[in-house]
Amino acid sequence: MIVGVGGSASTDGGLGAVSALGARQLRGVDVVVACDVTTRFVDAAEQFAPQKGASPAQVALLKRRLERLAQVYERDHRVDVTGLEGSGAAGGLAGGLAALGATLVPGFDVVAEALQLADRIAQARLVVTGEGFLDEQSFRGKAVGGVTELAREAGVPVLVVAGDVYVDDLPDNIDVVSLVDRFGDDRARTEVLACVETVVRERLTRPEGGAR
Repeated sequence: MIVGVGGSASTDGGLGAVSALGARQLRGVDVVVACDVTTRFVDAAEQFAPQKGASPAQVALLKRRLERLAQVYERDHRVDVTGLEGSGAAGGLAGGLAALGATLVPGFDVVAEALQLADRIAQARLVVTGEGFLDEQSFRGKAVGGVTELAREAGVPVLVVAGDVYVDDLPDNIDVVSLVDRFGDDRARTEVLACVETVVRERLTRPEGGAR
């Protein structure tokens, strides 16, 4: 069984899922958790809770809860989730499942292998990827970072189309376009497809034929 985690609006360390499943529920089942980040369990509070509107005081409370929960998982399941890469994915859900015996793997690798993405990129003239909010985390286990790395290895230029951009230090082989900067906030939110098509069309019709 493959469980995809990410995009969670909670930071509960997976306690709800662990309580619902119980320790015996994964026995005899090979569970792989596809994580979209490399963030570790306790760090999930500081990494993700502010994105969901948590105040500094709430972040501190959530971090203390995760620290305590990690102790509970180690006591009850004999698994130290704090050192596992990706255990903070989905607010710690990945770590909770790991405590029950699941294996954590980079989600991008799972999808890339299924799609034979490396071979497809090697044959491409230009790779287009993106997400709503581009920041440093986008290059730490998420699709943008994985696609960019495969394209770099293949020597293919990359166009990252994002809703908004909050990162300055970018890999050499990519161009980045912020839809908010290019079209304004209203169009970027209400006419996403048209905006993306315009940006890609402009990129492909450059004199250099798609090369940076």
